[in-house]
Amino acid sequence: MRQRVAVALSGGADSAVAAMVLRRGPYELCALHLLLTDTPASLAQSEQAQVLARRLGIELHVVDLVQEFSSRVVAPFCSEYSSGRTPNPCVVCNRSIKFGVTLRESLSRGADRLATGHYARLERCSGRNLLLRALDRQADQSYFLYAVDGPALERVLLPLGAMTRKEVHSIASDEGLPTGKPSKDICFVHDRSYHRFVAARVSSTPGDIIDTGGRVLGQHRGLPFYTVGQRRGLGMALGEPQYVVQLDARLNRLVVGTEDELYSEAATLRNLSWLAGAPPDNALDVHAKVRFRSKGTTAHVTLTSREAYVRFGEPQRAIAPGQSIVFYDGDVVLGGGIIHEAHREARRVR
Repeated sequence: MRQRVAVALSGGADSAVAAMVLRRGPYELCALHLLLTDTPASLAQSEQAQVLARRLGIELHVVDLVQEFSSRVVAPFCSEYSSGRTPNPCVVCNRSIKFGVTLRESLSRGADRLATGHYARLERCSGRNLLLRALDRQADQSYFLYAVDGPALERVLLPLGAMTRKEVHSIASDEGLPTGKPSKDICFVHDRSYHRFVAARVSSTPGDIIDTGGRVLGQHRGLPFYTVGQRRGLGMALGEPQYVVQLDARLNRLVVGTEDELYSEAATLRNLSWLAGAPPDNALDVHAKVRFRSKGTTAHVTLTSREAYVRFGEPQRAIAPGQSIVFYDGDVVLGGGIIHEAHREARRVR
């Protein structure tokens, strides 16, 4: 009996090619399209997914997750920004929506597995699935999947992990499918202004801009308008370029400094996730990525009951609380956590 696989069909080239790849194998396919917002762009994407499903000859279910997405992803995103943190909503969405709610919806419709168009690989080893980087390092999305529950991955297929994006888009082009450039924006922020999006949904209060020595330099518009590493939009001319180095939500202050003051030797993480279900040891050496596009660095990780202290092999620029640091052993994703605090100078850990 063939396995029934539900493909998360977004309306774009990647998920459509994932369905095409699976259609060649021993699977019975259906498709799910997630309606995450009720904006015109989202509704147009839903119509595109229905067109693609008809072309592929597979049944499509449109799943209305507008309220769920708003409460689980959008609301926490805004709350984090209003607290002076820089969230990563894709990590939250993958864990709770795409490989959480959507997987359950797939299973409830009789599917055995869920397939997506993510660029990452799954490999069976010693009785469990390992999450690995995609073969195409430029397309790799494993960073965004570190917090997905390990048991969920047992039910997942990632058909594009062993393909390059060029190969995928070549197939899509040959089939007359849409092949636009991959979006670099957060899907629910359509005008690329995250700060304006948040400011329209949460209250903010102007406050002092200070340097790292505590000297008042000016006034900020409200912390949701800023993020660590930002240079433009500060409204100051001080000769030497100044960057946001900290958002002090407790005192409603924006701390700015020089390029050198953007670098941190260590960071403390909370909300840790381990794909094996538990950390490999109380202390471990890893390759750590501090953001999606960073090349990463060697790092030593020391664990306590609720935190991880990460000492970087080389200082990292613009470490932003609320973002994720992901740990790798070669190509294998071990886990990661949410940045609680960056430390300019590493402390000695016994």
